[in-house]
Amino acid sequence: MYNNIKNTFRSLLLAAALGACQKAEPVETWTDFVDVSFDASRVALANNGQGIFIAAKYNGHPIKWDLSQKKIRVVEGEGKFEFYDIRTGETVAEKTIDVKSGTADEYILFQPTLASPVSFIDPRALDNETAPPPGHIKLKISNYAQDLIPFSKVDVKMSVVYYDQDFNEIRHEVGMIRDIGNSVDEGDYHILPNGVPDGISDYAYVFEFMDSETGAPLLNHGGTSYSNYGFMPVYLSPAPEKHIFSVYLNSIKAWGETPVFIRKGEDFYEIAANVLFHL
Repeated sequence: MYNNIKNTFRSLLLAAALGACQKAEPVETWTDFVDVSFDASRVALANNGQGIFIAAKYNGHPIKWDLSQKKIRVVEGEGKFEFYDIRTGETVAEKTIDVKSGTADEYILFQPTLASPVSFIDPRALDNETAPPPGHIKLKISNYAQDLIPFSKVDVKMSVVYYDQDFNEIRHEVGMIRDIGNSVDEGDYHILPNGVPDGISDYAYVFEFMDSETGAPLLNHGGTSYSNYGFMPVYLSPAPEKHIFSVYLNSIKAWGETPVFIRKGEDFYEIAANVLFHL
């Protein structure tokens, strides 16, 4: 018995020695990770004044999504990205991508209201738009705040606001945009003077909302014409070159009651103007 055990042990040692003498196969231990850009800054589930309600999965598993940096880090190769409502678990958008190192593709998600579907939009949507004449801007406004604006057709009066050298606020009208569309697929671009004097770089555009049929303004809780800050070109990145802007409106629940907000039921709201694209 002892000799059998000893012989078996010697055989195992010999087999191990012979295996060690054979040439080892190389083992691939390094995997390239790639940052894929998913921009949710135009998604109501991520920007609604109440909380962030969107998250991501990759190949069926939850994955970290840095919303501020717009990045999801995954390994190279084909994979399925899913985006879901964390309140219900429902998938609201998905995209299968063959991820490759060195690509700089950006995927932009769009959801103007919490009740709207989430879709992907073309980041090069303005590439074929011609620039306006010098001293002008080209602007399109899409109205997703129909719950706060009760007019069947809406005109937008646009003013420019800036401060003079004595820090006095200067505000004057630059034009009217007639009959804005109710979605990004409706309406036209309008060319307006930019209204900005030479030497002024820090300024904002302000919107007021008018009934196209009667000319009556949308009123705030205090009974005066409601207005909101439309957008500030100087803070857009990258800086506008052609001065073309596509803006959409949506309703945002306000922090409390003031005369300048809009009352709906027992709550108070603001109309937010969001830059969808600029060039």
